[in-house]
Amino acid sequence: SSPHHTIHTTLINEVTCSVCLDTLSDPVSIPCGHNFCLKCLTDYWDHSQVCSCPQCRHTFTTRPELNRNPLLNEVVKKLKKMGLTPSPPQSHNYAGPGDVECDACTGKKFRAVKSCLTCMASFCQPHLQPHCEIAAWKGHKLVDPDGNLKEKLCVKHQKSLEIFCRTDEMCICMMCVVTGHKGHEMVDLETEREEKEVTPTELVLCHNQTELPVTHSQMSSLIFFSLLSDFCPLTLDINTAHRLLHLSEGNQKVTSERTKAEYPDHPDRFDYWEQVVCREALTGTRCYWEVECTGESLRIGVAYKGLSRKGNNRECLFGNNDTSWGLAWCNSRYSVHHNNKETALSAPYSPRIGVYLDWPTGSLSFYSVSHTMTLLHRFKTPFTEPLYPGFGVWLNSSVTICHLTPGDH
Repeated sequence: SSPHHTIHTTLINEVTCSVCLDTLSDPVSIPCGHNFCLKCLTDYWDHSQVCSCPQCRHTFTTRPELNRNPLLNEVVKKLKKMGLTPSPPQSHNYAGPGDVECDACTGKKFRAVKSCLTCMASFCQPHLQPHCEIAAWKGHKLVDPDGNLKEKLCVKHQKSLEIFCRTDEMCICMMCVVTGHKGHEMVDLETEREEKEVTPTELVLCHNQTELPVTHSQMSSLIFFSLLSDFCPLTLDINTAHRLLHLSEGNQKVTSERTKAEYPDHPDRFDYWEQVVCREALTGTRCYWEVECTGESLRIGVAYKGLSRKGNNRECLFGNNDTSWGLAWCNSRYSVHHNNKETALSAPYSPRIGVYLDWPTGSLSFYSVSHTMTLLHRFKTPFTEPLYPGFGVWLNSSVTICHLTPGDH
């Protein structure tokens, strides 16, 4: 470019306010050497928790007194007479419906072109410029505009979630790495996304020994792949249902009643315990399903096909043998069962339960689902055969298999 063009560009930059991106009005200079409109900088600082330069982010311990720069004001006047002032911002740069707004703009905000996971803020093209020019900022992690940055913060440390702990199967921040996950196997989130489809139910926010609830909105901003991609539609197998269990809603609901159903004899039918399994055999994949429960006594579980169906032996129950795993609600409390071992859980009742099976990694998780999604228990064991979801339903209780749609999560 010509020397005249370079000089013109330099002059334009000097008389452009980096807040409103228009020609300086009542220009003021601050100690770091940058210039702004008096009103723009006053509004910017009035709405900021710290007093810093909007352009270079230099922080001032005390708020500088703002005095008009008469020399710069004269330069602006002369440039205006010569027609050399910058063009006003174009309307198509303003944020519209569905756009992410620039956090650095005051007044009418520009559309953000990038979000910074280090600053936890979004920037329009002019306000992004320091990330390209200032050495200390060039290492910041920039991503496509994201309007939910705050929901990607660790709830304990308020730091961005950057690491996936494979030992505990959760997203954590850098503070979590040194305070609660020493010696664990960890990778960055990008690596985990490439190597394994991490599901929303496995992305449990950083915690201190006990799981913290994860809201659906937090999940939606953390997930790499939609929960619905792992949704598994299930159908109850009428040939396995005990005769006191009545199926309805297209074999999606099972209810315990006092009257016996006229089911024919079948080798797979439970003849003593009021249980039923689904038709689907789940193996070598990841599956998620939810059920809506009513009543005082029920079990939700999975089992190998060889689960015993005949006789009153308690080993026929989900979780009372080495071929099945189950979550029970009875006597107003939850418990989990496997290989005839019972573990009591301390958790409030939830009518909706989510189950996530990661067959390849040997993980079976039960979740309480409401406006939050809380892990109740996770079994870790290598699975060797296909698993069949199933339910035990007693005392006028019922279980309904939910059909998930995007509106549910």
